[in-house]
Order: sequence, then C-alpha cells, then structure tokens
Amino acid sequence: MKSAKPQVNHSQHGESQWALSPLQSSLSSAASPSQAYETYMDNGLICLKHKIRNIEKKKLKLEDYKDRLKNGEQLNPDQLEAVEKYEEVLHNLEFAKELQKTFSGLSQDLLKAQKKAQRRENMIKLEAEKKKLRTILQVQYVLQNLTQEHVQKDLKEGLNGAVYLPLKELDYLIKFSKLTCPERNESLSVEDQMEQSSLYFWDLLEGSEKAIVGTTYKHMKDLLSKLLNSGYFESIPVPKNAKEKELSLEEEILVKPEKKKQLLKTESVKESGLLVNFNRNIRFCFVTRA
Repeated sequence: MKSAKPQVNHSQHGESQWALSPLQSSLSSAASPSQAYETYMDNGLICLKHKIRNIEKKKLKLEDYKDRLKNGEQLNPDQLEAVEKYEEVLHNLEFAKELQKTFSGLSQDLLKAQKKAQRRENMIKLEAEKKKLRTILQVQYVLQNLTQEHVQKDLKEGLNGAVYLPLKELDYLIKFSKLTCPERNESLSVEDQMEQSSLYFWDLLEGSEKAIVGTTYKHMKDLLSKLLNSGYFESIPVPKNAKEKELSLEEEILVKPEKKKQLLKTESVKESGLLVNFNRNIRFCFVTRA
C-alpha cells in the first residue's frame, strides 16, 4: 500500500527558499547532479551483478546435468537440450563478467570527471557570489561617503579628481544611500531592516528597470559604476579645515609635554631657591645666638 504524499504548503516553501541566500542555495544543491548520476550507475551495476548470479546458477545446474550423464543417468529432452548450451552459457558468463569489470571502471572514471566538473562549477559560482559581495561593499562605501559635505562639493564641481555630477543625479544617489544605509529603525528587527536594504542592493546588481528615488536601478547602477571607476573614492581628499584641525591637534599634543617640562623646571628652581633661603635663615639664627 502506497503511503499518502504529504501536502506541500507552497507559500511556506517559497518563503524558505527566499530565506536562503544565493550562495547558500548554490552550495546546498551543488552535489545533487553527481549524486543522482552515481545512484544511476550503481543501479546499473547491481542489475548486471544479478544477471551474472543467475548465469552462474544456470552454469551450476548444467554442470549437474553433465555429471548425471557421466554417471549413466537418463535425462529428459529439455535437460539434454540445456546441456548442449553449456558452452554458450560459459561464454555468456565470461562476457557478462568482462562487461561488469569494464563498466565498473568506466563508471569510476565518469564519476571522477563528473565530480571534478562539479567542483569547478561550484568554484565558479562561489567566485561569482564573492564578486557580488565585493561589489555590494564597494557600493556601500561610496554611498556612505556621499553623506560628507566636502565629497558632495567635489562631485558638484568636479574637483579633486571627482567626476562632475549634476545636482539631480547627486540627489538620486543621496536618496538611495538613505535607503541602503539607513539609521537604525527601532520599530523593525535588525533582520527585517537589513532584508529591506538587501532587496535594494539586489535590484541594483540586477540593473533592473524598476523605478527608485525618481530614476531606475539601471541608471543608478551606471552612476555608481562611473563613480567607482573614477578613482576618486580610492583616496578621498581631506578638506582643508579638517587638515588644519588635525595639525593643531598634533601641535597641541607635541607642545603639551614641552610646557610640562618647562613648568617642572620652574618649580624645581623655585624649590631650590626656597631651600637656599631656608638654609641662610637657619645659619643666621645660629650665629646671633652664639
């Protein structure tokens, strides 16, 4: 009696598939083709093994008939006809064993080639996923730096090696950065908030024609590619006022120890002067008493 097939909730199945990242999906299904092929080959070898076993049984039966004939026993016509096919059975048995040996060796070679090809395919998929991850991190870095005023100024005016961007396109990028690199929203869990951000990144990588912040993901992808290829974000110039603050801080750090040393010297001189005066006073007292 066949067991009833369990009902599948397609909505839950879809959710579980969505929960897996593309990298996890590729890794979880990587071994299935080679496993299916290996199972198919094993079943073929098992079938051939059973065939050989049946031929061997037939061979033993015919050998028994031959022994009975040698001992003078009478056989029926069917048994006599079977004995005449003894050489044919031997030939079939030898052929089946040779076929089993060849087929087994061929199966192993094919499985090795299959697994090697599968590993190579998995590596290609893994490298593709790594490339996507690198691209997302690069884009995230650019979007985060777009919040800095001096970076926006360089892009508006095409200064310091930055590509010139019209205000409209810069506005697209700033709005998109607020979607993909948002501040913490306490009304959502971290997982839900990051999932929303990840969907924006996913459509960006796909370069779809979907609308986003007044433009399309395809246009947004082109803008970000232009920024990444410009080389500006390889070493973002530090604004002058920031450099001046940094220099003043360094000077303050260097000057403080010198001032401290001078203060210590002054204090030590004062203390030595007090000691000299104190000694003079003591000597004067002794002299007057004497």
